[in-house]
Amino acid sequence: MPKSLGDLVKGRKTVIAKPGDTVLAVAKRLKAANVGAAPIVKDGILVGIFTERDLLKRVVAAGKNAVKLPVSKVMTKTPVTAVPTNRVLEGLEVMRQHNCRHLPLIDNGKLVGIVSQRDIITAILDMKEEEIDGLKQLLDLLPIEPGVG
Repeated sequence: MPKSLGDLVKGRKTVIAKPGDTVLAVAKRLKAANVGAAPIVKDGILVGIFTERDLLKRVVAAGKNAVKLPVSKVMTKTPVTAVPTNRVLEGLEVMRQHNCRHLPLIDNGKLVGIVSQRDIITAILDMKEEEIDGLKQLLDLLPIEPGVG
């Protein structure tokens, strides 16, 4: 069971883009990986994030041409981040406070992955199921007295 945000991204490949990549190229990579956001990295440093929301608001609704448009022109600069050691619920709280759906994880200045609200909600549901199972096992251990209950 994941205890930290870093646990959620272990062994997972992150779709990463460079500032000069075109919006169309990044959108195609997001679609192929079935994810909603790509960290934008330059020289190993996170410089932004490009999300489905950015695509909708800053490209499609703005009538821009995604074929030649560099993702750096429409990405969210200075995205909200977390560290891999943050607990799962801390990550959800950061997302709630900043109204974001994706959270890049940074460790010693380096991107280690990205978590989504869906990742966090799934982890929380898994934790709750484990708690329920533990309570059921505890109930099974309790003696039931005749005539009580």
